[in-house]
Amino acid sequence: MLPRLIGPMHASDLLLSGRAVQAEEAAQMGLVKLLPAENFAEAVHQRAADLANLSSPRSVRVMKAQLLAASHQTLAEATQLADAEMALCRGTEDLREGVAHFVEKRAPKFTGR
Repeated sequence: MLPRLIGPMHASDLLLSGRAVQAEEAAQMGLVKLLPAENFAEAVHQRAADLANLSSPRSVRVMKAQLLAASHQTLAEATQLADAEMALCRGTEDLREGVAHFVEKRAPKFTGR
């Protein structure tokens, strides 16, 4: 799984050397998402608030399911599922709210429906 996450070169380096890496290097590899050490708790809370308030719960639910399934799917299967989910999305309240909040330049009020 590690080569899929960070690429074969970085994975080989870490697995064969067994060396420890600092947070900055791990972030450059794409292994971690770095948050600032200063005001860390506030940054974590802001990130969580942004995810909770600026994303459609339905869309997040679908994306999480797709991410979990991706490692067991072919590209064709993943594309077919994504196309089906996009078609299902077209009639949702969250799609209408997503367009409306963008056009009206206001914060979204997603319902998950």
